Amino acid sequence: MAVICRLSQARSRTCGGKTPPEASVSADPWVVLRQKIASAIGGRGNAAAFERMSGGRFKRKTLQSWIDGSTSPTVAELAALASYAERDLSDFLPSGSPISSPQNLTVVPMMDVRASAGPGASADVVRAVDQIELPRSFLRKIGGEGARLECLRASGSSMTPTIQDGALLILDRNRRPPPFKPQPRKAARRPQAQDEIYVFYQGADVRLKRLRHLPHDLMAIISDNLADYPIEIIEPGKEGAFEVMGAVVWWDNRL
Repeated sequence: MAVICRLSQARSRTCGGKTPPEASVSADPWVVLRQKIASAIGGRGNAAAFERMSGGRFKRKTLQSWIDGSTSPTVAELAALASYAERDLSDFLPSGSPISSPQNLTVVPMMDVRASAGPGASADVVRAVDQIELPRSFLRKIGGEGARLECLRASGSSMTPTIQDGALLILDRNRRPPPFKPQPRKAARRPQAQDEIYVFYQGADVRLKRLRHLPHDLMAIISDNLADYPIEIIEPGKEGAFEVMGAVVWWDNRL
């Protein structure tokens, strides 16, 4: 990015062409992270310009607080920042830091299909076409031990405002909707946990919806955008091919 080049040239003039002291790698990984965020946006003073460049996705005060160390970005925010700054997520990890070592990163395959948050997207064969490296601690937090994680993209508007068109999804292939369980009368009056979001095959389509098992072997297919996509009730065993790929355990509408 041009603004980063200008920053580098200014530092060279200030320090007589030598590497400035603040560019040296600190033993504290959080200090290194703050330095790398500052470098990515062109310096603390360029936060307002970066806010405009990102279309308001990154607020000036938020960027400055990350650089000052008063707050810290989440993994998702750091990944989004890397994307806008045209850098890899690994660029923000300090050399020699435990979080940047290969044994603490896990490769997650990116599948070549978009899960349709709408009527459905046809897919003859679903295969991995790319991969993403993410911190193992983050993946363990969202998926738990034994999770089989894959990445894919959402398509359509039926899951808005929760999941928007083009959102990055992480799917756990080992999770399935819980079976129908009749509730006692008292329990039925209590608030129920919201239905999880799943990616599933229905016929030749790959779909993205909330699923809920119902009595008599029925299944409810539920969109978050109910104004445009009413609830569907199906009988999976009798209405063509139906197979749950897995549960959506994480998503980001900004990546």
